[in-house]
Amino acid sequence: MLVLNALFVAPAIGKRIVEAPHLLLQPSGDFLVLLAVAVAAARWRHGRWLRAAAVFAGILLWIFSWDMLITSTIFRQTPPLYDQAYLLRHLGVLTLDLWSWKIGLALLGSAVGLSLVIMLGRRVFRTVTRELARRPLSHVLPIAIGMAVLLIVGTVLDRPAKRRPGVRHKPKQASILWIAPKLVDNIQQSIRMYEALQRGIEESPYRDYEESYALVRKPDVHLFLVESYGRLLIADSQVGPGWIEHIDDMQQRLADSGWHMASGFSQAPVSGGRSWLAEATLLTGVWVPYEATFQQLVANIDRTPNLVAFLDSQGYETVLLAPKDRPRPGVEMVNRYNWDQQILALDLEYTGPSYGWGIIPDQYSLGYAHDNVWSKIEGPVFTNFHMVSSHAPWKVVPEIVDDWRDIAKMDLPSEAKEHRQLAPERELWERARHYRRGWTRNAYMGDADALNIEAFATAIHYDLEVLTRYLLEQDGDQVVVIMGDHQPPLLSSEDGSYDVPVHVLARDPEMLGMFTEVGFTEGLRLEGLAPTTVSHEGMFSLVVRALVGCCSTTGASPPPYLAEGVRPDVSRHIKR
Repeated sequence: MLVLNALFVAPAIGKRIVEAPHLLLQPSGDFLVLLAVAVAAARWRHGRWLRAAAVFAGILLWIFSWDMLITSTIFRQTPPLYDQAYLLRHLGVLTLDLWSWKIGLALLGSAVGLSLVIMLGRRVFRTVTRELARRPLSHVLPIAIGMAVLLIVGTVLDRPAKRRPGVRHKPKQASILWIAPKLVDNIQQSIRMYEALQRGIEESPYRDYEESYALVRKPDVHLFLVESYGRLLIADSQVGPGWIEHIDDMQQRLADSGWHMASGFSQAPVSGGRSWLAEATLLTGVWVPYEATFQQLVANIDRTPNLVAFLDSQGYETVLLAPKDRPRPGVEMVNRYNWDQQILALDLEYTGPSYGWGIIPDQYSLGYAHDNVWSKIEGPVFTNFHMVSSHAPWKVVPEIVDDWRDIAKMDLPSEAKEHRQLAPERELWERARHYRRGWTRNAYMGDADALNIEAFATAIHYDLEVLTRYLLEQDGDQVVVIMGDHQPPLLSSEDGSYDVPVHVLARDPEMLGMFTEVGFTEGLRLEGLAPTTVSHEGMFSLVVRALVGCCSTTGASPPPYLAEGVRPDVSRHIKR
């Protein structure tokens, strides 16, 4: 009985639920109910189908528990169940990207281990139920009644949670662990979310943007998304001072060149990964925390107002620069937002050495796109460059050169060659080991590893320097947004913030007025404890408001700033 109960609550033990420090001894209500059903069915002549259903339900709930553990560990949220079907595809792509014979053996071992656990659990469960079924009903019934009373009392009555450092909220915890209600709530949440998002698309507050506003002045608009550029870089005591020094130097050089700047923090919908969800939230003004939400949104992109469509309607040439995107097994190239042009990996004609996860250094991608595409476009341009050089694991940062063309002629530095020889699974093991160390210190990740966070900071500084050098060479009427997509993976501060820095730059200081109205501060510097200024879902309306305010026909009233964008009512049920 203890073995079966331990198997059932093992995912909760793995999650280190701080409110229940002794989960190994905590009874599982689901298991006890399934056990009772199976014992009762064993007394019936044709009860084997009911016993099989009880075993199947137990396996289903156990797998669901592990799913909750894994997703909450990696993404710091518990997505709707139907979201996992989409995530499995991305998991397959990631596995192929990192494939090696050791990864294959690890997957095979995991599958074998999972099968053995299920077989063991099923056999022990069947043995226990048959043994109990052989006993006289007069012996079993009092125990069943007693257990039923304990289930009811343990479910209704709460017990105080154990306090632990680094955990701010201490909700009470029921004495009985239940999984089925969480599964039912997850399914209901999935249905509510789908319906709410459909309503949000049909009743979008952005729907009249294209017809109501006409820009007579059309500055170029550039959106530079710096991968994993999060608040942690500023708030951390180890690398924060270095960021301040770097950003002050960056600000001085840009100011001397005639740029005006304002900065704030924006709350992302995700943390640690899934950049495309953060990007979708920025472009559509809809809170997109899950893959299923994203798929539903892009499937209706022709009916969903978005920044790309708005600027396209104003006569802008819209260009996406995505240097990591290339066709490979499980990945097809799709123009999700109807860009006029897409510059993808193969379009960049890069033949130089591979750097990290992104392969093509951002300085090369930026230089190629500007010289070969952006500069040749007549009329206003809207560009979106999702940078890749600051993507984890931050082992090797490219060197900045005077001419971006020289990068393709360079050889890998010695440390990059050494890193290339390391198997990908070693990197995953190092990250997992670091995560395990953090469990005992803080509620989520604990203090960031010194070596990893220094490497992370170096990668972010590289991208910021690349952008600085690029902007120093640009003139004309432009609005530039430099911001992070989400916090870095497996390097999170104690407060669990989802915030990323946002820097808005323009040659005309009046174009920054709408941003300072909502809390942006002058310049590029931000303090680690500064409050959150905006959210990703509010940026769509804010950018359009800024453009209409400075550049539309005389007397046009800018659209209202929608701080939370389109956020379906169901979002209040989702723990963020």
